[in-house]
Amino acid sequence: MKQLLYILAVLLLVTGCKKDDTKLFDETPEERMSARINELNNALNSAENGWRAYLTTSAKGGYGIYMDFQPSQSITMVADLDSESATKPNTSTYRIKWVMNATLIFDTYNYISKLQDPNPATYGGNAGSGLQSDVEFEYQRINGDSIILRGFKYKNDLVLIKATAEQKNRYLSAAYKANIDAFNNYFVGKTYNYLTLPGLNNKVQLLFDNSNKIITIQYSDNNGNVVKVTGKFNYEDVGINIIEGIVVNGVTFVKAAMENGDFVLYAADGTKYVLHQNSVPILLMQNLFAYNGLYKELYIPPNPPAGINSGFNAVYQACQTKLAQMNPKRSLIDIRFVLASSNTVQLITRNGPANTSPFTATATYSYTYVNGIITLSNPSYDGNWTQRSVEYAALQNYFANDAVFKVDYVSTNIPNLPLIGGLYKISDNTSFFYGVLR
Repeated sequence: MKQLLYILAVLLLVTGCKKDDTKLFDETPEERMSARINELNNALNSAENGWRAYLTTSAKGGYGIYMDFQPSQSITMVADLDSESATKPNTSTYRIKWVMNATLIFDTYNYISKLQDPNPATYGGNAGSGLQSDVEFEYQRINGDSIILRGFKYKNDLVLIKATAEQKNRYLSAAYKANIDAFNNYFVGKTYNYLTLPGLNNKVQLLFDNSNKIITIQYSDNNGNVVKVTGKFNYEDVGINIIEGIVVNGVTFVKAAMENGDFVLYAADGTKYVLHQNSVPILLMQNLFAYNGLYKELYIPPNPPAGINSGFNAVYQACQTKLAQMNPKRSLIDIRFVLASSNTVQLITRNGPANTSPFTATATYSYTYVNGIITLSNPSYDGNWTQRSVEYAALQNYFANDAVFKVDYVSTNIPNLPLIGGLYKISDNTSFFYGVLR
């Protein structure tokens, strides 16, 4: 009998506990979800003058956006993607829902959506993935006047900072685009840009890549080692923001501005560093381009760098013409000249009809590399290259005949291109293979 009473007492105790088993911290899960959603919604609508924001992408650099949220779940924005986005305010809609956390979702097409557009023609991203950005952002936290969110798929942060009335006016006027134009115009005709930093004996080279929204700084340290650091940036209403900063020899650069016609970098402690120009390259290309160096590849993208006059252009075009005569019609997608090891070079090409898998063909060479001179020998071709022997005849002959090249930089009249290197034929320096250093 006692055992039976004991069992009944335990059952009553368990049953009593079940009435409140969803009640944790004096709130139900539903109440906590609702509170979190309301917290984000109220915060987004609390900025009288909207938000200046930035986010990074996985495929390229950073992007700046001005946002003004309305309780009606509409949002107005401008952005630094291109001239249209910087001058034409876009109105779209948003919503906040629970997706494992309070989540901001941009549910109609806008400038943020453009960054993830899978069509490369839209904004130059990769087919199928765009610039690897998000339209759904998980709420992380509020930090003072800032809201931090994180993309669900690519995990890039979207950071919102309350704007002032003056900042709002600049974003929504011609001043925003004028700020962007000022930076781009500065670099026209300025190729060899450098800084001087305390504690470094050598000049520090700066590369401003507006198309990818990346700043690259490279230099030889006091021990002769070549160092390279990069940072993603976005334009603001005034100046640019260097996302997460760039650390160079103990100095952390966090922003830049145009002041009295000068490009000025600001360190985290407020110190200003003015950019200067050199008449010749800061670093010899042969110190950068090596199989174990900062760069080991020259890359010709689907749209070759513009503004370059070289005898190689005729070779490239000859290949394109032959490929276009195939059935179905084909074209070059890209070409890579890769220092695969200390004594082996690979010339890797891809071609194909639109919307099909690329056809990859590879030529392999032995090489020597002495005092900036590359000499190729012993060419061999894989089966795919052999199948394209007619189409690739001009390219094959270019590297098989008279295959001694001087490694050097290539200049162009197009501003803000990434660093371009060339292989200049010793017998004819007007003819050189060229590509983006990667």
